[in-house]
Amino acid sequence: MTILVTGACGFIGSYLIPTLLEKGHEVAATDRGPEPEWIAKLDGVTYYQVDMGREAEIQRMMGLVRPQKVVHLASILVGPCEADPLTGFRINFMSTAALLDACHAHGGDRFIMSSAGAVFGKGLEEPVANDAIRVPDTVYGQTKVAGEQLLEWYRRVRGLECGAVRFPWVYGPGRSTGLTAEYSSKLLDQIAAGEKVVIDNPDEKGDWLFVKDAVKSIMLLLERDSQPAISYNIMGELHTIRDAMEVAKSLYPEAEIEIRESAQTSQPYASAFDDSQARKDIGWAPDYSLADGIRAHVETVRAKA
Repeated sequence: MTILVTGACGFIGSYLIPTLLEKGHEVAATDRGPEPEWIAKLDGVTYYQVDMGREAEIQRMMGLVRPQKVVHLASILVGPCEADPLTGFRINFMSTAALLDACHAHGGDRFIMSSAGAVFGKGLEEPVANDAIRVPDTVYGQTKVAGEQLLEWYRRVRGLECGAVRFPWVYGPGRSTGLTAEYSSKLLDQIAAGEKVVIDNPDEKGDWLFVKDAVKSIMLLLERDSQPAISYNIMGELHTIRDAMEVAKSLYPEAEIEIRESAQTSQPYASAFDDSQARKDIGWAPDYSLADGIRAHVETVRAKA
């Protein structure tokens, strides 16, 4: 079975592809840049350099690969979408449309997309329910809502089985981009390196999901034939940055962490989400506690140093 992974060179893709190989799958990996060395060293992976903003390139690649299943991770994040909404929709939404069309045309039977809690706007009762109204106030969130709705249409009208996972703050070794990386992975990288950590927004709150748990949720959807809902909130543990740094300090007493008291927060959407539907429908539950994830992150970074 061939599984196509878009955004393969990104953070989650770098964990998903080895997992797929361990399960015995052939992987077609695609991203906009040249093939990275770590993918070139893997057996069972064929790499395609494709710009997700160009439909012709997507269609040509899909005609060559003809994957049975697709995991669509490629997207641009909040900042670039706000700076250039047209590019945001072209890459985040139009690529989804082109991939869905080609997947259906070439006989694919499963399409999984990474979405985000950004599909929900502000002011909702928290934890935000899985089926809460989706009225985002960022362009990024709008592109993800449009993608989820398109998945719903393809399942209802075309009969293509689709699913989406909505991720919160995904952290772990190797994450370096995105606003929430500043609040999670990069702080843990500093602790691993023995550097002083200075926190200016200690009460910024988010749901901390370790990257291997994010991959677990994708695999739970990918290995099913169908599921009751299209999109699922996937959660880890809800904590402030202050909470997380206290856990880190308990694990690594030598860590130098300075908390600068401030009411500053910059999260543009809700912090707490209800993932009970995913737990009920697809058997979702995280394997990593916050302490487990912090320890795994720090020890992995130190081992690679």
